Amino acid sequence: MGLTDKLAENWERHSAELAAALAPALADGERLTGVVQATEARLFSATLWAVGVTPSRLVLVPVDRRWRAKGEAVSIDRAAIESAAIWGWGGSVADFLSASADRELRFTANGRKWKLMVLGGNLLEDALSGPTQRAGLEALLDFLRSARPRS
Repeated sequence: MGLTDKLAENWERHSAELAAALAPALADGERLTGVVQATEARLFSATLWAVGVTPSRLVLVPVDRRWRAKGEAVSIDRAAIESAAIWGWGGSVADFLSASADRELRFTANGRKWKLMVLGGNLLEDALSGPTQRAGLEALLDFLRSARPRS
């Protein structure tokens, strides 16, 4: 078993733990189309998030270092997304010029600005993440693209 196989195996186990943290926030019969681990950096701290993508909404649950839920779930439907910048593209000039924009998914929903860093999106990070993380990231990107207001 090579290094990339071991990393993929760890990510699959990790994705199952994230899905378990998201499960209580899902409605009856609602299914996840993707699960992603994301980090929201602050000046002197960071919040780890389990991000679940469903066909109609995003579900974000803060998690601890052991990937267990540690706070209330946040639900964001497509209509609530006011703006979105994916890897710095599609947002404001400030989003594009930010030093960290190429590593962040930025969106505003219900008046709150989100800046999430997610593993994946380029060749090296895709090699380090597992198939579930990559599929979850693709589902998240598709959701943000479809929800992003058009001018």
